[in-house]
Amino acid sequence: MLDAHGGAVLATLRRLCGNHHDADDLFQETAVRVWRTFESRPWLRSPRAWLITIAYRTFLDDRKRVRHSGSASQVEVVDYRAESPTGGLEHAETCNELNQQIDKLAPDIRQVITLHYMGGLTIRQTAAAMETSVAITKNRLHAALKQLRSALK
Repeated sequence: MLDAHGGAVLATLRRLCGNHHDADDLFQETAVRVWRTFESRPWLRSPRAWLITIAYRTFLDDRKRVRHSGSASQVEVVDYRAESPTGGLEHAETCNELNQQIDKLAPDIRQVITLHYMGGLTIRQTAAAMETSVAITKNRLHAALKQLRSALK
């Protein structure tokens, strides 16, 4: 299961943690948790959502232990479809600016964006992972998108 969805789990952890080293450590911890609970897991409609939820809770547990804050890591984007060198540069600049604006969001709002868009979780799955209601999750997502649209004008 981690073979199929490990990339998404690691990318989500990198965004949440703010650096590759911590994300790699938490990925290993997530793998251990998955291994320990694998036989007792419920029937899974979405194995990816289950794995990302475990990864998110591993992240939260780590933050409770460490109590340190940091900005989210940057997502490396390479556009191989760029028709010209300047098109690729413009795309990279836009992604860099978007990453900077995401880093400025409040942690709970940034986590919703990360789980929903990077993790690929539905609104309902994101709410379940964050242990909030669907309405609160939708409000946070709306607030995040509004802030990002305003900042990127």
